[in-house]
Amino acid sequence: MFHYSIFDILETAEIGAYAVTVDQTVQFWNREAQRILGFSAEEIVGQRCYEILAGLATGSMRPECEGGCSSIRCLQAGQIPETLRLRMLCKSGVRKSVSLTPMVIGGGRNDAPLLVHLFTDGRESDGLDQASETIRHQLARGGYDVVSDRTGDRESLPEAPRLTPRETQALRLVALGWQVPEIAEQMGISPHTVRNHIRNFRHKLKAATRLEAVVNAIRLGILELD
Repeated sequence: MFHYSIFDILETAEIGAYAVTVDQTVQFWNREAQRILGFSAEEIVGQRCYEILAGLATGSMRPECEGGCSSIRCLQAGQIPETLRLRMLCKSGVRKSVSLTPMVIGGGRNDAPLLVHLFTDGRESDGLDQASETIRHQLARGGYDVVSDRTGDRESLPEAPRLTPRETQALRLVALGWQVPEIAEQMGISPHTVRNHIRNFRHKLKAATRLEAVVNAIRLGILELD
């Protein structure tokens, strides 16, 4: 569903890396992530990340991302995500303390955002910081954009527009990376009508691209994701 080269970049990373859609369904899991936590890609991909990994912040009994990905929450607040210290569940059943850097990446196929989480089991985050910067550089060379590296200027955003239910449904499916024919089949409408919905919500959100429309909708709090 997403351009393969993002996953190529993450696969060669020297730290754990996994990628999820905005509804927190895991799309990719690299070999270093398997080494750290024990789960194989076959066991993780297609699952909701918080249901399997259940990362707990210090003093918390609720998975950190159960109420929504921290990257999405930062986008909504106009903030840059910070490195987290979490106790993540291993395949063995024990919890391992990791340093985790979340980010939102855009510019891939269909302009759908992809949530990427980079992590290491080291006590110090220096290695994570260096590896994260390397990945950022590789992404930039590949034409991708780390959306979450930019703080949101809420004054430059449009006021929350009123989308129709069908426009909202189309927007949500675009955010998940669905292609026009898939959206048309899911909604029971023609591809032409889907494109009209996309054009309409882009206009209402004052967005030049579908990615910008999704990010604006997230920042305005009008895109609800389960």
